[in-house]
Amino acid sequence: MRRWRRVLVVAGGALLAFGAWTAWSTVPQGQWTSALLWLAGGVVVHDAVLAPLAVVTGALVLPRVPPTWRAPLRGGLLAAGALALLSVAVLAGAAGRRHWSVLPHDPLPAIATAVLVIGVGVVVGAFLSAGREPGGARRRSARRRTTGPPR
Repeated sequence: MRRWRRVLVVAGGALLAFGAWTAWSTVPQGQWTSALLWLAGGVVVHDAVLAPLAVVTGALVLPRVPPTWRAPLRGGLLAAGALALLSVAVLAGAAGRRHWSVLPHDPLPAIATAVLVIGVGVVVGAFLSAGREPGGARRRSARRRTTGPPR
């Protein structure tokens, strides 16, 4: 496990360095202020809106749904939140485009299709997890650890 952790840390560091280099080499000098404000705004929106919304949703909604729906619903809500963030940027870009090639198609059908795919994924995930016992995988792995190595 330590080897995989080291591999992931090195890969993450390499991707972080590549992203920093790409930003440094491609963002024009006059746009650094707006880019940094946009990044800071993302942190503020996350901390002030998204994190509390996720906590409230988890506390109010998930206890009221059957256990087989909880994990797929968590994943679907996470995907829907990411889609909502990306949709804001796409819709803002579509509204202020000066040339048709910026967004050559209407983004609403694509966003609606993505919402539909997320919904189908939640339903399929719930049906796939319906036959499983909640926490069964954890109990099986705990049983393996306590019985010793396989022979």
